[in-house]
Amino acid sequence: MADITLVNLSIAKSFAGKVLFERNSAGMLYLIAALERAGLKADFHEHFLVQGTSLQDELDRFLALVGPPAPVVGIGCHSVHLPFVLEAARELKRRFPAVKVVLGGGGPAPLASALCEEFDFIDAVAFGEGEETIVELARRGAKNLAGVAGLAYREGGVVSRGPARPPIRDLDALPLPAYGSMDFGQYEVPTVITSRGCPYGCHFCSLSAFWGKEVRYRSIDSVLRELRLLAGTYGVKYVFFGDATFIMDRERTLELCRRLKAEALGLKWECLVRLDRIDEELMAAMRDAGCEAVFYGLESGSDNVLRRIKSGFDLAGGLAVIKKSAAYFRTVEPGMMWGFPFETLEDFKETLKVRQYLKAELGCEVQVRWLEPYPDTAFFEKYKDRLFLPEKTSAIYRPDALRAGVAGAADFYADAAADRICIPGDVTSVRTVVAASHVAALCGRLIRKYPLLFPDYYRYETPDLDKKLELAGEFCLY
Repeated sequence: MADITLVNLSIAKSFAGKVLFERNSAGMLYLIAALERAGLKADFHEHFLVQGTSLQDELDRFLALVGPPAPVVGIGCHSVHLPFVLEAARELKRRFPAVKVVLGGGGPAPLASALCEEFDFIDAVAFGEGEETIVELARRGAKNLAGVAGLAYREGGVVSRGPARPPIRDLDALPLPAYGSMDFGQYEVPTVITSRGCPYGCHFCSLSAFWGKEVRYRSIDSVLRELRLLAGTYGVKYVFFGDATFIMDRERTLELCRRLKAEALGLKWECLVRLDRIDEELMAAMRDAGCEAVFYGLESGSDNVLRRIKSGFDLAGGLAVIKKSAAYFRTVEPGMMWGFPFETLEDFKETLKVRQYLKAELGCEVQVRWLEPYPDTAFFEKYKDRLFLPEKTSAIYRPDALRAGVAGAADFYADAAADRICIPGDVTSVRTVVAASHVAALCGRLIRKYPLLFPDYYRYETPDLDKKLELAGEFCLY
């Protein structure tokens, strides 16, 4: 029998005839690898939410997937899936009352204590890096959870919070992700993490709260071992470097590119890059090492907004970098947001002008998202009393319009025969809206009752919303 049952939540790969994602979530594969190295057995499953399915059917599929579980069941998810995860955990606990139900991942972690206090069918919620926590959980089984670091837990009806685990200093000491547990037909663009931590603390982002502000790096030898495994054993052609600060250490990035080019693995790749950290020497080295696509967080087309969100650059500087990048990379994906509490209509119009310039003049794939509130961010703490549920305005709550919009859009991923990465910027926001739409239809009661637990289903009040929505409807699903 397995020591622990693990379930990862996501959405179905395709919707309305379009492939919505091909990247896996790397975190669960690291947890499985840590368990295996400790001599423990994980029974791993993935539950894919299917648009249009009823709540009962989704719960029945979830329970059939899990089957008779191990003494501990760990469920991982992003915040958009959290309302359904709670419904599934409630049913799991009702069916198997002796099982310890533990939540983890980027969705539950910021709300660890609150979830335990509010829902008595949740035994624990993990926060921070999970490789050591998951091993301790599996070894304890259904025994007392008191004192487990990195865990908020309930024992005897009382909710407590264990101490935070210190960041893992030596990332090379971690085993490589358990790719033997991954379905490469489901995820054709594996996510590779070469560092953890983000020092910037952007006001709308929770990454530094989850991973810590100190950046820790894997060695280049360790990264190349993983890439050789992916290319040689699993025949992978493309990878996504999911680091929040991929080029933070300039010399390390140059060395990685030199080594990767020399390896001649035939891999193409994509990464996230800060506009204030890249230069043309880095661009050239990345391109020569196989980089085909870069994502930049431009955030807004208004300097007024950029100054207030701790961006670290101004609009002119950001656009200059993007223009240079267009000469080096096949796909440049600037990301922008709108709906800030302090954003004027003129600010928003400036963002739309910049979007048009980026697409028409530079050929970029531009993502423009309606700003989503997230716990563990400075924005949320400051503006959480200004949340509203956009039931009459967002495509999340208009499923027919959502399906028509996705069906009428261009394909998000190129066919594998095209031998290239082709990921339009809109796919990230569309994937989120599709997932949120389904979960909102299933779990509306929970979402309405707990706005501070599920804030990404809400939006911040913003000036001239009706006029902004009218303009936004011309270029994106919101």
